[in-house]
Amino acid sequence: MTAPSASATRAPGAIVIGTAGHVDHGKTALVRRLTGQDTDRLPEEQERGISIDLGFAHLELDGRRHGVVDVPGHERFVRNMLAGAHGIDLVLLVVAADDGVMPQTEEHMDIVHLLGVRDAVFVLSKCDLVDPARRREVREEVAILAAGTVFEQAPVVEVSSTTGDGIDELRDVLADRIRALPPREARGLFRMPIDRAFPLRGHGLVVTGTAIAGEIREGDPVAVRPGDLESRARTVQVHGERVPQAGAGERVAVNLPGLERDQAVRGQVLVDPRLDFTTDRFDCWFETRGGAKNVVRSFDRIRVYAGTAEVPGRIVMLGGAREVGARERAFCQVVLDDQVVVAHGDRFIVRAGAASRTSGGGVVLHPFARRHRASEAGLLDGLAALRDGALPARVHAFLELLHEFAAPTEYLAQGLSRTPAEVRAAGLESAEVVPLPSRADPQAWTTRAKWKQLGALVVEVLEGFHAAHPLEAGMDLESTRSRLRVALPPKLFRPVVDLLAAQGRVVREESLLRLPTHSVRLEDDDAALAERMHRAIAEGGTTPPDLKQLEAVLGVPSARLLALAAVLLSAKRVVRVAPDLFYDVPAFDRAKAVLLERLAAQPEITVAEYRSLISASRKYALALLDLFDREALTIRVGDARRLRRG
Repeated sequence: MTAPSASATRAPGAIVIGTAGHVDHGKTALVRRLTGQDTDRLPEEQERGISIDLGFAHLELDGRRHGVVDVPGHERFVRNMLAGAHGIDLVLLVVAADDGVMPQTEEHMDIVHLLGVRDAVFVLSKCDLVDPARRREVREEVAILAAGTVFEQAPVVEVSSTTGDGIDELRDVLADRIRALPPREARGLFRMPIDRAFPLRGHGLVVTGTAIAGEIREGDPVAVRPGDLESRARTVQVHGERVPQAGAGERVAVNLPGLERDQAVRGQVLVDPRLDFTTDRFDCWFETRGGAKNVVRSFDRIRVYAGTAEVPGRIVMLGGAREVGARERAFCQVVLDDQVVVAHGDRFIVRAGAASRTSGGGVVLHPFARRHRASEAGLLDGLAALRDGALPARVHAFLELLHEFAAPTEYLAQGLSRTPAEVRAAGLESAEVVPLPSRADPQAWTTRAKWKQLGALVVEVLEGFHAAHPLEAGMDLESTRSRLRVALPPKLFRPVVDLLAAQGRVVREESLLRLPTHSVRLEDDDAALAERMHRAIAEGGTTPPDLKQLEAVLGVPSARLLALAAVLLSAKRVVRVAPDLFYDVPAFDRAKAVLLERLAAQPEITVAEYRSLISASRKYALALLDLFDREALTIRVGDARRLRRG
């Protein structure tokens, strides 16, 4: 899958046009007159004369082919309307001249506003049925409807789909509006909410939708999320024509070989396989519209429409707010009953729990949110940075609001709807973001505040360990990680330790970690006992006493002997061959030299042969050979050992 650069845009002028408006106000007839295509494809739609599901067509203007999405107007089919309204650049808001502005006109207006549609043309349809005075009345109704919205200055065109009057003027207005629209950036990895899926005999499954991010080329690997289905783009079409690539802002059909009916459905998203994360909780900037009947209160049951998905859930106010009234805005968190695929900047719609009326909508800020505390410091500032900040500030805010200590580049790229390259560049630009393991090789990211907190925690854990175990040289790495009050996977802890060591805050000695100020100091009794222990091990030569034998000879518990053995190990006076067996260094070196001398003369050696060479029992010979295997000096082949080459 090709990851476009930050400045990548779709083909100049290629947009998606959508219809909106009350039922039976002539949206489908208008599309038919404009495009010559009938978007009512279902027998029930043709029989009843109303649109039930989404319809699709294309419109030729200025030598370019633009996608057209015709949505149903009946209130019972608003969920279908919402599935088609995402990704629209310009909306034809149709108002019948005989009826005027109606309830679904108002709701559809609210929806396209909340979805961030960038431009509109108001179309007065059925103008052949009324006189000029009535047309003026409806124009006034439209002006009142548009007042205070981004569409306040949108043109109004009077048409009749029956006679064709006004259609040429509408085409001219559309061409002007389309030329004025800035190109849509195709940044981020490919995402396309699926609005239709159908099998194509002998070819697998075909899915269609409006691409909202990135680009797709023939042959690219793709995945269906939520879920783990993967396939490839055998062919890519835009408006029924095969193309080598397609991107954000285009109506796209993709043939997926190997998938069958019902393996991909409306509500899922076709994505670049690197987009592997779904969510059931996201932070957002939420607003209600003037048509909302009631205020939206914290913990209200809602239905959320994101892309083509419809999911029930709850809404939670943030920052101490308890409700959002009509035409008000607030930071909120949406908690869903099921997983969805969303990213920063995605628009969504909220309807009341009974799904009878649009309550509001908003913009996703943090798609992988955690549950927030009522008194959480910096929460609203972080969300404001995600809403308004440049990309480096958004990277910092995203990381600061994560529960985890750090996040990999791919996680950030999906959450912020950018490419991994853009995220890396922004992370390196921010003074408040720390790359791990290094600036030269940034694989994961954290914030400077979290980094300071983690460093203090590591020091605190080691201080406690040294106080409790003064005779031990250091704390095992995994034990240290497990005692931190931070979610930190082992793979990420190693580079963290290396960075702390490079800064001089800790010392790493193989698998042990200690503070630079820590050293083992034995009291007189312990020092004398350590010397006795070492003497007993050294006198044993290649057959030293094991821990149980030392316990019997010295009359000291094994736990205390292990602590003293750690001191001897740290001083490099003994070598640990097995968990309960230590060798004096000279005796160990002799045993190793004997092995190397023999393998220089002959390619293999058995345990029995090695036992004879060092004058020891099988127990000692096997323990030494196992250690040499672990150190990659030798390799076991059947019952023998050979030198490991390379």
